[in-house]
Amino acid sequence: MKNPLSALRTPSAVIRLLFALLTGGVLVLGYLGMRAHLSSHTEFTRSPWDLLYYTLQLFVLDPTPIDGTSAIPPMLQFARFAAPVVTIYALVETTRLLLSAEIQRIRARRSRRHAVVCGDGPAAHALTARLHGAGHRVVAVTGAPPPAPGRGRILTVTGDARDPEVLRAAGAHRADVVYACETDGSANTGIVLAAQGLERSASEPLRAYALIPDLDLCTALRARRLGMPDPPGLRLDFFNLDQLAARVLLDRHPLRTSSPVVLVGLDDFGRALVIELARHWRLRVPHEQRPLPVTVVDPRADSVLPALLRRYAFVGAHLELRGAGLEELERIPAEPPQRVYVCHHDENLALRTALTSVRLWTREPGSLVVRVEQGVFDDAFRGPGLLDDLGGALHVFAVTDEAVDPQLIAEDLVEQLARAVHEDYAYERLKKGDTPDINASLAPWEELPASLRNANLTQAADIGRKLRSIGCLLAPRIGPDSAFSFREEEIDRLAVMEHERWMRERREDGWTHGPARDDAGRRHPDLQDWSRLPESSREKDRATVRNLPAVLATAGFQIVRVSGDHARGTAPPGRERRCGGHSG
Repeated sequence: MKNPLSALRTPSAVIRLLFALLTGGVLVLGYLGMRAHLSSHTEFTRSPWDLLYYTLQLFVLDPTPIDGTSAIPPMLQFARFAAPVVTIYALVETTRLLLSAEIQRIRARRSRRHAVVCGDGPAAHALTARLHGAGHRVVAVTGAPPPAPGRGRILTVTGDARDPEVLRAAGAHRADVVYACETDGSANTGIVLAAQGLERSASEPLRAYALIPDLDLCTALRARRLGMPDPPGLRLDFFNLDQLAARVLLDRHPLRTSSPVVLVGLDDFGRALVIELARHWRLRVPHEQRPLPVTVVDPRADSVLPALLRRYAFVGAHLELRGAGLEELERIPAEPPQRVYVCHHDENLALRTALTSVRLWTREPGSLVVRVEQGVFDDAFRGPGLLDDLGGALHVFAVTDEAVDPQLIAEDLVEQLARAVHEDYAYERLKKGDTPDINASLAPWEELPASLRNANLTQAADIGRKLRSIGCLLAPRIGPDSAFSFREEEIDRLAVMEHERWMRERREDGWTHGPARDDAGRRHPDLQDWSRLPESSREKDRATVRNLPAVLATAGFQIVRVSGDHARGTAPPGRERRCGGHSG
């Protein structure tokens, strides 16, 4: 429970309290003094309602019963001077609030290069606080005043963010980025549609990110964005908090051994965590590793896990998954697992499961991870003397607080696919015995040199264009796989397009043709027309194309053929490149 005195920490709050007490005192003293005064003035009625009316007149400087009289009781004397002070303070405070609100509206509308956060839910509040804490200018668009506590210095606009005029009042037409963080995905889509209709006064496009709480829907919407031209002045992407939080958790606390893992609950966070477990384990010295044993406890395990394995084929290759029903919670092997993840979307159920299933408890610090929405329980278990954290074993992981990282949200689908390209390349090279010491391209994505990262990004950004050129689209691997394979003529066509793309990328970076590769001098023998390329170099581009379905599968996507018109929108064969910045 909050301390009632916590609201009095600011001078303005103390002043308001003092004037409230003064107002009550004036009313009481004025009433009693007026009754005593009128006892000797029979020309005025003295009923309680009349006395109250005469007392209220003190506040508007019209004390009729005491006009022209000299003998005034001390209580009434005090009240007739104190009442106008209260009135003046109320007028000043009202004027200040009105002017403050108007000034805030003007400042919000005229803001530049700021972030606009739309929503009233936990994600919007957490993101606003994080941006503000990092020193960014923020305008919050909320459904109803007053703003949340702690937002005092954050500009706030009240209204429906799906209304373009409300966004304009928040200065979205001058902003760098708009975050749509309502709890409903359709509302967030409506917000970015409204942002699309704004006429921009800035030269750079407005970045817009829409929160989609449903993991599968988020993946499907991102697939529909790939390769689509951005609307004028807008760059759009969708994000899901559970997916981002699973990445944060394993990046920050990776598994160190091949000891068993237990995962309880296959809601969105649980499914996202299974995928991230496989992705992390995949890159651990592939030629030596064994599949990681993972027991998944959920009554839906028999139906959800096979669907997950169909969608992400690499998961089955790197995780030894075993489904178990809830009745098996107390029959977990006696040897404690190295890590237990309790992933229920209902945080009360998650905490109850973690704190009552004694077999899940381990002695290792942070080995029992429990998903919650926000960090209240985290603070309760970490705070001194409030709740016991099982001797340090309990790690309460707040999805909303951890996932609303502007840098993570900014990683759009193109970057996700670029990561997949890089990880696929790193996996193949690690299997052949390469190490990061001898091949800088095997560094984690975050540590890659900018040139190699950009090479992967440009390759990933071109996937949609290539697929459309042969009448294909990207789709999430949610249902049965379409068993797609490229036709031979398509492989050559796309290999030419890839070579041309690679040449444009290299030439823009200052590379020229040379008889031998010279990284220092930026010369490459393959910087020439497809028709003059040696067959070995052509085969590298063809291999990149053949490997594309497998790379997309690691990101949860598949290629679907929707048209037989392969010539649509393509250039004649004869030109384009290879795998990110690695083989070229």
